[in-house]
Formats: sequence, C-alpha cells, structure tokens
Amino acid sequence: TTIPTVDTEPTPVTAQGPPFPPQPHIILRVVYVTEEWMSLSDLTGWQRAVPVKESEHLRFYEAAIWEATESAHLYAFPNDYDPDWRSSDLDPPTEAEKIAYREQFAISVHRGLPPKSKPEERSASLRAAFEDFASILVERHPDAEHHLIYSGHGAPGGYLFEWQMHVDDVAIFLSTWTGLLGQPLGVIDMGGPCNKGAYDDLVSFCKHSKYYIASDLPNGGYSMGTALPSGILHPITLARFKETEPEIQYHRIFATSATLEEALKAKVDLHRKRYEYSVKDQTEKKWAQASYLYSCSAFWDFATAFESFVAQGTVRKGIFDLYELMVESSAPPELLDLFRAVFIHNADNRDFFEWEVVANGMISPWDLVYLS
Repeated sequence: TTIPTVDTEPTPVTAQGPPFPPQPHIILRVVYVTEEWMSLSDLTGWQRAVPVKESEHLRFYEAAIWEATESAHLYAFPNDYDPDWRSSDLDPPTEAEKIAYREQFAISVHRGLPPKSKPEERSASLRAAFEDFASILVERHPDAEHHLIYSGHGAPGGYLFEWQMHVDDVAIFLSTWTGLLGQPLGVIDMGGPCNKGAYDDLVSFCKHSKYYIASDLPNGGYSMGTALPSGILHPITLARFKETEPEIQYHRIFATSATLEEALKAKVDLHRKRYEYSVKDQTEKKWAQASYLYSCSAFWDFATAFESFVAQGTVRKGIFDLYELMVESSAPPELLDLFRAVFIHNADNRDFFEWEVVANGMISPWDLVYLS
C-alpha cells in the first residue's frame, strides 16, 4: 500500500512566535512498528496508547518507525483522532483509506530507511530523521520542557529504538535537540524497555537530560487481572491499566506536580501501584520488578569517581550488578555513597518475596562484565 505524500519540511516559526498553545511539557513518544506486530493499516494499536494527545499542561507527539515501509513518521494527532474510525460502518474503510486517515496527521515523513541488514547506514538515516523531528518540536514549542519516551524492547548499551540508532548517532541526535532547545531534555524515559538501567545507558543519555527513568531488570511479563472468555480485558483489569499507565496519567501528573522531579516521582509510583495489582502473579512467578528515577547530575559525580576507581586496576570483572561489583572490589564508602545518591526515587516488589537475582539499580559497564 502506498503511503500518501506528506510535506516533510518543518513548520516555520513566525517572528510573533509559534502558532501553538504554550504547553509547559512536550513528550516525543517513539514506537517501532514491526509487520508481525501490526499492519500498516491498523489504527488501533500504538495509536490508542495515548488517548488524550493534548491538554493545558502536556502535548504528546508520536513517532513511528514503520518496518513495512522502511520509513519514520512524526505525528501530531489531535484529541479527536479516532482509532476506531468508521469501523462500525456498514461500508467500512479500505486499508488505503485507513492509512490516509492516519497519515493526514503526519507532519514529517522520512522514507527510504536503509534495511536493518545495513545497521550503520540505518542508524545514520534514523538519526537524520529524528534530528528533523526534534527541530520541528523546538520550533513549535521553544519554551517547553521536552521529554523522550521509547515504548518497545530494550537491553543495555546506550543505543535507541531496539539497537537501530547506535551510540554515536544517539549523541548527535540528542545534541542537536538540546542545542536547538538551549537546555537539556527534562527526562529520557526508558521505563518500558527491559534492562536499560545500565551504566552505559546513563553515560549515553545523561549528557543530554536532567533525569533518566529505567530498570535494570526485564519489565512486564505479569498480569494485573484476567481476561473475559472473549479475550477482552475484564473491566477491573482495564480500570487498573488506565490507573497505572503513564501515557494516560501524565496529563494529571503534570497538572498536579509543582516540579518536574515531583512529577517523575509520581510516574515511578505508578509502577509500584501496578506491582501491587499484580502481587499474586508476580509472587507465584517470583518475578522481580523495579523502576528507578536517576539524577543525571548526581550520576556524573559518581561516574567521575567510579572511572578513577576503575583506573586503579583493582576492579573485579564479570559481575553484572554494578553495586555488587564495587562491593566485591572493596570500593571505598565514599564511592558507594555517590552511587546511592544517583537514585532519587524507586519502586520495586522486594517486599513480595525474596528475590533470586542480584539487582541494585544499575548494570555494570559492558567492558567490565565481559572482559576477563
């Protein structure tokens, strides 16, 4: 199916200022849409995850990396965007019509991404696309706090979008965004992907952000309730999901929080509430879960001291958890205190059962884990 042509030029900002409401917070939410996950004409998946796109306090922009067409799209959906558009009509829309309905809200499209079999080229192409997306957001909202969220899979390493944007290109993209904005991002939120609470991730992202959210554990894999025989979520489960889903609750959180840090702590608390709703399933599975809010300024204080400690050549290698690595390497108390100061809020389920994993919030640098 051919995607309709979309103007890819950033919307210009006039001398009088951007013709957009002055929301104090802008979130760029990114998804990678594989063909096995959903088709190009599906309007009901990731597009439904943010039901309210815009409020007085927050404006969501959504970017999709489409595997089916090897393209990256930036969308500015309105609040009346309808994932069920004409689905109940006697004459429902064709696939092409559904695509056209969604794509009318695309404000920048980058086609011709190199295939994943050419990772370096694909990374550079995605970096260029997201630099363009960032320029549009800054032109539209130059005085807002900008934030980045990725909803998808992950692993340690400091890259973005499921290994598709490499660390060097991540640095260029984020430097471009913050350079245009004139300040760091408010938060880079990797609280959905697994195992992104790693030293290497904080090195990559904390250069460009005030705060970072992630977990050093696999995320998800548990149930907050049961489904009806039809497969539809039970009403109680659906209510729990809505209560604890950040993309739904962020509007309320930003409206009621005095500071960004307060808002991000409230966001992490949603994870704890979700754990509580899943206590039976998590306990039966002995499924450790945690979410952390990291201070990027405190991280750099720790990182400077940690690198000096590593340079002494007495660090034990091959230990996955960074705190355990430091303890086993006889790190001084001052270094351990700097490590603890990086974590300004967290949620976990340690009180549900005895964890069978050692996880203290940060994965060791890869070169210390894998080099003997």
